[in-house]
Amino acid sequence: MSDLGDLFRQIRIKKNWSLRKAANKMGISYSYLSILEKGVDPRTGKATNPRPETLKIISETYNYPYEELMKTAGYLDKDSDKGKVFNLAVFESNINLIKGDMSIEKLSEDIYIKTGYHIKASQIRSYLNGDIEPFPGTLNILCKYAEVSMDFWYRYNTPETLEEERIKYRSNLDKQTIEESNKDFVLFNKLRKDVKDFVISEENLPYIEAAMEAQKSNISPDTLKILISTIVGERDSTE
Repeated sequence: MSDLGDLFRQIRIKKNWSLRKAANKMGISYSYLSILEKGVDPRTGKATNPRPETLKIISETYNYPYEELMKTAGYLDKDSDKGKVFNLAVFESNINLIKGDMSIEKLSEDIYIKTGYHIKASQIRSYLNGDIEPFPGTLNILCKYAEVSMDFWYRYNTPETLEEERIKYRSNLDKQTIEESNKDFVLFNKLRKDVKDFVISEENLPYIEAAMEAQKSNISPDTLKILISTIVGERDSTE
């Protein structure tokens, strides 16, 4: 499995989505997404290389940074800033700083509990031994776990700079949450008044859930209208 395919799979599993559900949301075929996750096209035996526009769709569906997918796919330099070079000794120092008194096994478990992603203890041990270099997807998971930026992993840090990083990370996260809430508020206000009233009424929740299920099953609004008209017509004819 390629780094990119492994990253796709980790993100999907974190969301508890099946391959079919993820593919439907992206508007691509189930078989194509399966091939992307495997990293190899079984028909040709060659590595898959999704186009930037496909990565954009995946990024938006998974709410995952587009730039990081582009880096993992090889379209962008992993070290986008000139002069920024990944150093395993620096990485080891920062992992130990974050790990603190925890064992490697406990760190692996804690990462999974807090992010939903698995980074095996053996994998962490290989990083610390300098045997392998973490790929961008792993660094993104560690950023989320430690609440730090990507730049954190390219320089030596202290407990003080780690705390500064975490303060900035949480501040940016709060801003993103507010921005998302504002977008939802704007979209809600664009609805007609009768639609708003329907949505906010608790007794209409079953109808909204049914509509969501219909959308997940790729049933179009026009098809739903026909079904409703048919049901209403049959009901009226029997009354």
